[in-house]
Amino acid sequence: MNMLHLPRIGITPDINDLAAPETEYVVRQNYADAISKAGGLPFLLPYHEPVDDYLDVIDGLLVTGGLFDIDPALYRQTARKDYVMKPARTNFERALIEGALSRAIPVVGICNGMQLLAVCLGGELVQDISTEIDGALEHNPGQSASIAHHRIEISGTSRHLQTRAGEVHEVNSVHHQSVLPSDAYQVLAVSPDGVVEALEKKDGGFAVGVQWHPEYGVADIDTIIFETFLSKAREYSSEEVTNAPEP
Repeated sequence: MNMLHLPRIGITPDINDLAAPETEYVVRQNYADAISKAGGLPFLLPYHEPVDDYLDVIDGLLVTGGLFDIDPALYRQTARKDYVMKPARTNFERALIEGALSRAIPVVGICNGMQLLAVCLGGELVQDISTEIDGALEHNPGQSASIAHHRIEISGTSRHLQTRAGEVHEVNSVHHQSVLPSDAYQVLAVSPDGVVEALEKKDGGFAVGVQWHPEYGVADIDTIIFETFLSKAREYSSEEVTNAPEP
């Protein structure tokens, strides 16, 4: 482990361009709290190019959720209705994810962040669960995300997370789109209606997406996700120090 610093985790913020008089960056405190509790040092990543400036110094990337949708053109579909999209945020996060994957920097994508991770790996999305999946659960309930809403079942074997196929967890839920199964990644968990709830990159470094919001700490698996993420970030940090050129 690199004793010079705690693992530095970059957290992507949302952007509120309707704020008066100026645009605001917005991120919930519990994202940073979850990183700190798991032993990391959280950093907010304002939108900036080139993203390599960030990738050069972070040991892990957390792509947060948000109440907006990814442009269907990015996953080879046509929009079926008008969506609220945030191109500046999506383009920035997409560049970060692709850069992190190429460097094997550990990545966790949450909710919308999981969906973008899937898109970056080559997958596609269900544009609207309620109209495209027969018998679907309500995945965007009108209740606090601090309350468990439905169960998920671990359906695949993770290369990194200490979970077992058949495990059931009660999780929160705040989304109307979801990830389609794909050969581009390993599906790790599904809800009873078949909606993909977690995925993992099939090879290379640690890259995991979850559709629920583990930063609220509603389920036991939430702790596993953040502690494993920080463990991988510490490994990455140590490798960077070991491979650093001599002064």
